Amino acid sequence: MNTQWQQKYLLEYNDLVSKFPSPEKVTSDYIKHKFKTDLPWFSRVDPDKTYFIQFSQNRSNSRSYTGWDHLGKYKTDALTLTQAAIINIGYRFEVFDEANATAGIYTTNNADLFDETNEAKMLPSEYLYFLKNCDFAGLYNKALSDYWSKNHEKFKLLLKNYYISSSLYLYKNNVISKDEHEFTMKALNRDDNIELFSFDIYGYYSSDIFGAKNDDRIMLFIPGATNPFLFSENISHLRTHLKELIKENDNRELLSRHFSLYDCQDGSTFYGVDSVLKEIVNGNFNESYFMYTYKKFNERDVFDAISFSVQKRSFSDGDTIIKSNSEAQRDYALTIIQAIVSMIPVFDIILPEVSVPLSMGIIASSMGISFDQLINGDTYEERRSAIPGVATNAVLLGISFALPYLISKASENKVILSQTVSNEDSILNETNIDNFLAENGINKDDIPANGILEVDIKKSGIPVNLVKISDEDNQIVAVRGSSQSGIYYEVDIETGYEILSRRVYRTEYNNEIFWIRNGGLKGGQPFDFENLDIPTFFVDKPYSELASSPELSFINDDSPLLFPYVDSRLPKPTSEMDISYYSSNFSSFAENTVTLMRGATEEEAWNIAYYKTAGGSNKELEEIFIGGGPQANLSFTEYTSNIRSADAASRRHFLVVINVKIKYISNDNVLYANHWAIPDEAPVEVLAVVDRRFIFPEPPTPPKLSLIQKISQRFFTEDIDETSRINFQRLNSGNINVLKGRGSLSSKNQRSIYLRFDAVNADDLRPDEIYVKKDQFDDLGYDRYFYNNAVGLDGSPTLNTYTGEFLTDPSLFGSLYWSKYNLTNKTSIIRVANSARGANGIRIALKEVQENKPVIITNGNLSGCTTIVARKGEYLYEVHTGTLEPLLGFTSTTGVKKAVEVLSTLAEQEIPSLAGTINNDFLVDFLAENFDKSLVTYSSSTLKPDSIITISRDNVSTFPYYTDDIIHPGFGTSVTILVRIDDNTVVKSLSESYVTNADGSRISVFKVLSKDF
Repeated sequence: MNTQWQQKYLLEYNDLVSKFPSPEKVTSDYIKHKFKTDLPWFSRVDPDKTYFIQFSQNRSNSRSYTGWDHLGKYKTDALTLTQAAIINIGYRFEVFDEANATAGIYTTNNADLFDETNEAKMLPSEYLYFLKNCDFAGLYNKALSDYWSKNHEKFKLLLKNYYISSSLYLYKNNVISKDEHEFTMKALNRDDNIELFSFDIYGYYSSDIFGAKNDDRIMLFIPGATNPFLFSENISHLRTHLKELIKENDNRELLSRHFSLYDCQDGSTFYGVDSVLKEIVNGNFNESYFMYTYKKFNERDVFDAISFSVQKRSFSDGDTIIKSNSEAQRDYALTIIQAIVSMIPVFDIILPEVSVPLSMGIIASSMGISFDQLINGDTYEERRSAIPGVATNAVLLGISFALPYLISKASENKVILSQTVSNEDSILNETNIDNFLAENGINKDDIPANGILEVDIKKSGIPVNLVKISDEDNQIVAVRGSSQSGIYYEVDIETGYEILSRRVYRTEYNNEIFWIRNGGLKGGQPFDFENLDIPTFFVDKPYSELASSPELSFINDDSPLLFPYVDSRLPKPTSEMDISYYSSNFSSFAENTVTLMRGATEEEAWNIAYYKTAGGSNKELEEIFIGGGPQANLSFTEYTSNIRSADAASRRHFLVVINVKIKYISNDNVLYANHWAIPDEAPVEVLAVVDRRFIFPEPPTPPKLSLIQKISQRFFTEDIDETSRINFQRLNSGNINVLKGRGSLSSKNQRSIYLRFDAVNADDLRPDEIYVKKDQFDDLGYDRYFYNNAVGLDGSPTLNTYTGEFLTDPSLFGSLYWSKYNLTNKTSIIRVANSARGANGIRIALKEVQENKPVIITNGNLSGCTTIVARKGEYLYEVHTGTLEPLLGFTSTTGVKKAVEVLSTLAEQEIPSLAGTINNDFLVDFLAENFDKSLVTYSSSTLKPDSIITISRDNVSTFPYYTDDIIHPGFGTSVTILVRIDDNTVVKSLSESYVTNADGSRISVFKVLSKDF
């Protein structure tokens, strides 16, 4: 087989890796820039050749800049200034000024004496204060964002080419059968009733493994495996096959690498991916834990979805640069290296000019990197030694050592491959196209000048489009690409391999289609929204640019466009209640229109606005079955009626608002509440497009004030921003009193937080079902199982996460203090309410709470419900049980039963027999026997005898926020804080009872209970 296209693939692969941003270079360049602009007296200092060195002993020296010198033999650590910045060395010093005696900054890292002769004339404390004001993680995140924005398409196409070329290679070498090869190709187009689905283990989804199935067979695609295609006749046999494979430790470890280490947990949390795999092998878990939940891919291009999944995983936690001994943060190192390196195809190519083999049957073998050592090594020396040719040193920075090596090696390979592979890309087609036309009996005149001729490549079965390039004398080429973007890629006519450097643009002019090489309407030109035929387009401004929002001036990636109120320039979405009513009465309202929103990339927004279709497709919708919703064979795009979901999804992207007819929408197979699926080709009326990228603008310079204005501002204007900052500092020190007496804390907002937790729902409306959620709550919308559609116009979430810049909904009764002040977006909040008629609960591994990232668990207003906080070992449990509708005695009987079911499921223990008398006394006994410490916050009344607690247990505290002697009851509250201090997670709970005056105009605290866990 001709290896020219294979070598071309490797050239493009190495180009992708060589452009990946190196953390050390990004950090170094930033320090050099800041030295020149902000600290010009350090402008000659090179942070890569100047060293921050620590010593165990010192001597007074009046001639040195620091006043001290040090003998070389007492050196304990030496890092370049860049490396010191990356590992945040300031955390080693409680008082920065003390560093001047125990450390120094020198021009060399190797000397018998460190004194005035080799010092850099910079105080260590000065450098530490400089680092304190630098956001290197944010800086590197920006570099990553730029990288992905430029290379997402290349990553996607390389992954797609890997899939196609691997299948063809394995078929030609008799590893897979002809039928299996044809199945892999048909899977891409969903032919023969094939469905694509995400692969999961016990509810944890892989970022890059996916499956395909129909009635005849099932297949798994595992990138990076020696044979990436695994076939079975049905799902049961495939599960059995997987169980046999993972009995070998190497296979089990390789499989787990396709999951986030955050989900694997590796010993921090039981029953993560690693633990589940071991339990399956041991026979304690059934193999049905493979493909535990079925989630179908609805995206038109599965590789686009996988690419976004990998990209999303690369930004997990926002902690881009990692330190040792934090398994959750090690995810980033493995993710990036694994994701990119595992794309290398299974075909064997050995180029004698290349110093390492390019065969990649086992990931990273050609790079010579030990992943186990790199990722799992606990010391700097262990990790550093995982990279060949790199000398060991003192502290660690796993990824910053691995990436530069990968990047430099890829650059070397790229140079060598460039010498071997011709730069004339067209050779891949020119020598083959005439033969292809002859073999298939195609006359050149059969190919229209302003259209396409679709044919299948015989060897691979891949469909391609034959087109004539208008600006190259109608030269005939084969292309594949996206009608939505108008961007296509020339393909090798023998294999279907897409040549990334050979773009072809599809452009419409005067109702005719032109294929051109040099771009056109969609050929990389700027998207000019202002000249599109849409009623509203504008560029959104963040809080930091709005003088009206001083208390939120620290936020430069969000705005008040949608939350808490919709901007007057935008049409409001139709209420969820109305949409549900119209949809359920389809025959009467099929032609009615509703208003929906979604977040979109710039290109997606442009295509939607330009083509006026829901998914930005330029094709016509063929047929809709009346009353049947979107057809199964169509791709569709999701929109939402919920402004919070639209707000979160459009941040740093674009917001699109449309009108669409009821007959085109459906909520079948939609994962989130308030979301509706619309076929990509469905016609829509685009009402508004808003650019919400923000581009991280600097806060505007405040206007100069007169002396009188300054005095007035100083003494008569409250500094909300400063108050909020002080509140955060108090919370971050573990002081729960910052929440005491300040009213209710509860919002329906939905935004992802860094902390992962297990969540469980048990509801009497679904008596035989207990829902378990182990993956994170994300920005896309509310989980439909933790959502009550019967509340208000749009329903309400019963379990959601958000951050502390918006602590409460202003309309909430009792939101006295927190509707004005905030706890900044460094605070993560989990709101746990009761379900419609039952309980919701969560379990948190206390190890996962991070320093300077406090967590609040709130239950909102309590008016008859019961909340439970419990600790067992290193896990914290929080449960909220009750009912939406007033059912006398429900919470203290059936509600207790549902709470026990939730707690038992979270604790992974057998649910006890719940026959006989169930009441609040039963709950207290259950907690006393099964948990170390507990707190029950409840309503107690003689009208509900089962609600009165008559027993006492040493390890269970109780707090009745309502009793019969309260004349004007208001509501109860229950909040818990989790704060990481000195490598320990502090847990404190606060329960309060609020009452009103006679006319309800004033709310005050009646009683309080605070408890440490």
